[in-house]
Amino acid sequence: MSYLFQDPKFWLLISFITFIILMIKPFKSMMIGGLDSKIAEIKENINKSLESFTDAEAKLKDAEKQTEDLSNKIDEIIVNAKKQSESISKNIIDKTTLTIQSKEKNSIDRIKQIELSAVQSIKNQASIELNKLIFNYFSEISDDNKARMLNKSVTDLKSIN
Repeated sequence: MSYLFQDPKFWLLISFITFIILMIKPFKSMMIGGLDSKIAEIKENINKSLESFTDAEAKLKDAEKQTEDLSNKIDEIIVNAKKQSESISKNIIDKTTLTIQSKEKNSIDRIKQIELSAVQSIKNQASIELNKLIFNYFSEISDDNKARMLNKSVTDLKSIN
């Protein structure tokens, strides 16, 4: 064993083992400190991610609520627009119906006026033609016959009263 103490390889081995034993503690504390800081960093990142996720969920819920509110408003606007269009259509139909009825009545009145005017015109023409015929007939009758017809007419009138 004495030759072992004189061998430089042995002392190299002892110094290497001593070096390793002495370096384990600082290396271990450095490793653990590095791991602890990495764990803290990861925890911090996880917490930030959770906060971001929570914020995103809240924003999503707000957006969904706003979308639902907008959907309700759109439905309400559509219902109101339908009501207004139905009301406008009804008013247009009513006004058009009244206008048609008014024009129809005016047309019928105008036709009646034209008809009365035509009948009156025909009566006037017939009266003129009848008067001409009667005048021509009386102008061809002798004075004696005229006197007899006049006396007969007067007698007939007296008998009626």
